[in-house]
Amino acid sequence: MLSIRICNAEGAVIATGTCSDSGYFPPALSDIYNAGLSLLPARSLENFGESAGSAEYPVGTRKATFGYTLLRHSGGGRVLDDEVTVHVERI
Repeated sequence: MLSIRICNAEGAVIATGTCSDSGYFPPALSDIYNAGLSLLPARSLENFGESAGSAEYPVGTRKATFGYTLLRHSGGGRVLDDEVTVHVERI
C-alpha cells in the first residue's frame, strides 16, 4: 500500500490519499489529485518525474504535472496545471 501526499509549489498539502502499489498507480494518483481539489474537468497524470529506475518506484518525492484535453470546439489541445510535488511512501 502507498501513502500519497501532493503539495503545491509553496509546499502546502493540497491532496492526500492511499492506493495499492499495483500497476494502476497513474490513474490512482490522478483520482487523489482530482478528489483533493474537486477539479472539473478531471485531470490525468501528464508527467511524473524521471523514469523508474528502481524496485521502489514510485516511492519517493517527485515533481508531477496533471492536465486535461480541451474539446475540439473549444480549440483542442492540452491544458496543464501548475507543477506539484508528490511524496509517496510505502505503508
